[in-house]
Amino acid sequence: MKKNYLIVGFKRLLITVLLMFLGPTILFQAFKNEGHQWYMFVLSIGLIVCVTSIFTLFSGIMSIIKHIFEKDL
Repeated sequence: MKKNYLIVGFKRLLITVLLMFLGPTILFQAFKNEGHQWYMFVLSIGLIVCVTSIFTLFSGIMSIIKHIFEKDL
């Protein structure tokens, strides 16, 4: 059964857009409250969200490219 990589790619890009706004927002909140006891925890979550955003961006683009160049067997 052929998987529709185009739909999967666009779903990943939609998740990427959400993460691209969420990550910097969390980082901004962390840097705004540097003296708080939860600073390192919030900072690490923000960094993880930003890295996940980059990963899902490349994954979504590669999925769309795979759909474009996949040969029908």
